[in-house]
Amino acid sequence: MKKLLPIILLTLAACITPKEEQFTLNGTISGDTPEKAYLKLYQEGKLTVVDSTDILGGEFTFDGKVDFPDYYYIQLGELKDYIGLFVENSEITIIGSIDSLNSATIAGSAVQLQYEAYHDLKKVFDSQLEEIYKAYKEATDDAIKSKLAAKLDSLDMAGIEISKQYVKNNPASVLAPFIIQREIIYYIELPELEELTTILSPELDNYQYTVSLKKRVELLNTLQPGMAAPDFTQNDKDGNPINLSDFKGKVVLVDFWASWCGPCRRANPTVVAMFKKYNSKGFTVLGVSMDNNREKWLAAIEADGLTWSQVSTLEGWANPVGKLYGVNSIPHAMLINRDGTIIKRGVQAEELDGILGKILK
Repeated sequence: MKKLLPIILLTLAACITPKEEQFTLNGTISGDTPEKAYLKLYQEGKLTVVDSTDILGGEFTFDGKVDFPDYYYIQLGELKDYIGLFVENSEITIIGSIDSLNSATIAGSAVQLQYEAYHDLKKVFDSQLEEIYKAYKEATDDAIKSKLAAKLDSLDMAGIEISKQYVKNNPASVLAPFIIQREIIYYIELPELEELTTILSPELDNYQYTVSLKKRVELLNTLQPGMAAPDFTQNDKDGNPINLSDFKGKVVLVDFWASWCGPCRRANPTVVAMFKKYNSKGFTVLGVSMDNNREKWLAAIEADGLTWSQVSTLEGWANPVGKLYGVNSIPHAMLINRDGTIIKRGVQAEELDGILGKILK
């Protein structure tokens, strides 16, 4: 994997200290534009409108102030395409076409230029990923799909390695915590997350992404092997409350999944096989669904032959148990011992046989 990394990574020093100036976003969009432009920002996991303005003759302006540079989205009317950019306290110009907002030209933001340079490092992987993913979607043979899925995983991880190296080379840049939070965090557990967060410049301590990363480190520190798994109660598909503590005395796999999650569905046959092999020896599974569609959830349970207890609030990523266990990507599973303590977090389906074979001799 390391052989795929560029010999020289860009070392960029983004402005990290709050400024007193204002920002001005001047946009010029050709084509038949809507009447309104909306400035949006991710807040508490949701894309939220923070300002709006009229579009006159294809032009619009936003004014304001940011304590730290942050990634904003500009939506024109109800169009689904956005203009994404880093906003800092400077005069920023945006020139684009209504038919290709994603390729709008942005000038005046130093951090945006650095972000674009960072993505240039990953272009080779992005183009390969797009090509292989297209082939994966078109493939009908299971063996071919499996090989293509493995290639996708390999390329994905190669790109993540570049992201990790960028953070290590640029710990004083606002891009460092942003990249960890938005691109890396789904692929790493506590040791790596703690390592990357620790090297960030103290000047970034009040940056929202740094604050969020440190909170996650604190949460994951309470979910380590040997610690008591947090108890919870959630209703099953028939509306009956299921408590995790009800399973004490058994080895339990708390399996976070969803009907729409391809990797989850591909892992289900292996979990089913492990359930059949070890259930009589004291092993069971408790499925926690991140679905928000009841019909699709129930159909997936039936189609995949998941005969164990299944719970969900049908709130998608807002499922309280997912938040309690720090789940930010699926499939994700926690293996819990007979006494209610954690055996392992982030258990892969293919490693279950080896682990359970030792525990349930």
